[in-house]
Amino acid sequence: MKKLALALDVNDINQALEIVDEIQDKIIIKIGYNLFIKGGINLVKQIKDKGFEIFLDLKLHDIPNTVYNGVKAVSEIGVDYLTIHSLGGQEMIQQAVKAKEGTDLKILAVTILTSHDENYPKLLGSSLSVQDLAYRLADVAVSNGSDGIVCSSHEVKFLKEHIQKPFIAVVPGIRLTKEKTDDQTRIATPEEALRDGADILVVGRPILKAQDRNKIIKEILSVIEEI
Repeated sequence: MKKLALALDVNDINQALEIVDEIQDKIIIKIGYNLFIKGGINLVKQIKDKGFEIFLDLKLHDIPNTVYNGVKAVSEIGVDYLTIHSLGGQEMIQQAVKAKEGTDLKILAVTILTSHDENYPKLLGSSLSVQDLAYRLADVAVSNGSDGIVCSSHEVKFLKEHIQKPFIAVVPGIRLTKEKTDDQTRIATPEEALRDGADILVVGRPILKAQDRNKIIKEILSVIEEI
């Protein structure tokens, strides 16, 4: 089932809760560092109690035992999705998966951030293209038990076609038009991302900055239903 996640990237807890109260459809709410550091478990619980799924975007990347403990803690507070970095490697991913056993928490491994371009692999000393590096990172994540991966729309079709095991493809960098990219270099419209295989669309600014947030949400949900 295809879903929409709102990236609740605002600076104020009260503003965040006001936005959530305004939303009519029970979509996924993505909470990043800023709000989680400020609001913590209480904020997660408040939003969860309103009937929304929670996507905690912490992008954990550390030694395996530390990530195990982090995931274990997250699994106890009712979160539905949690991000780790696939760059952490096989053992770290395995420990993250082990830590959430017996819960409904889904582990999503980040491949390459949408702010990166073809220069990123060179920074890592790799001659691979962004697509091939994303494939390696996604494959190691899914092969070691990750429920899904986070990638840009530019890679999602290739990954869906070449990774045999089923996985959730989470695609950020979604824009209603392709005229404004902000700090993201690899973007797509909802239609493009969905047709290429995205399962969860992550949308932030196009909803947050809209005069009528529910109108934009309903438009995106309509596209999801249609495709």
